[in-house]
Amino acid sequence: MICPQCRQSVPDDVNFCPHCGCGINQPPPFNKFADTNQQQSQTTPKQDNVFDSGASGRSRGVAALLAILLGYFGGHYFYCGKISAGIICLVLTLFTCGIAGTVIGIMALIQGILMLTMSQEQFEEKYVNTPAHSPSSELAKTSHFIGRKSP
Repeated sequence: MICPQCRQSVPDDVNFCPHCGCGINQPPPFNKFADTNQQQSQTTPKQDNVFDSGASGRSRGVAALLAILLGYFGGHYFYCGKISAGIICLVLTLFTCGIAGTVIGIMALIQGILMLTMSQEQFEEKYVNTPAHSPSSELAKTSHFIGRKSP
């Protein structure tokens, strides 16, 4: 056997080099407290809690629940700061005796499910930080469904 430090020949039955004192073929000492927290943080992915509020202070979980439960009244739009879209939903639902509210409610249900599945950054980009009155009007401007951009 060869010493890794001084490169001298060493007998196989020794644990230390007789020439330099270096440890030979010894496993590192076991330390049950060494870096266990660091190893766990490296292997554990960051949890994305749906009810944590983002940079805007709005939670996608709360917005999704409002969309699912009060979407026909535009509750999620009011929460996201899209007041005009919320008023439009509310007025359409009330003045059509709930007929338009059914369509709005189905759209809001879909939006609520989508809010639960997207990340907080995507939620804020689409529902909070858009200059449009509602994310639906922003979607109508882009023609992703057709495959070409509208003029």
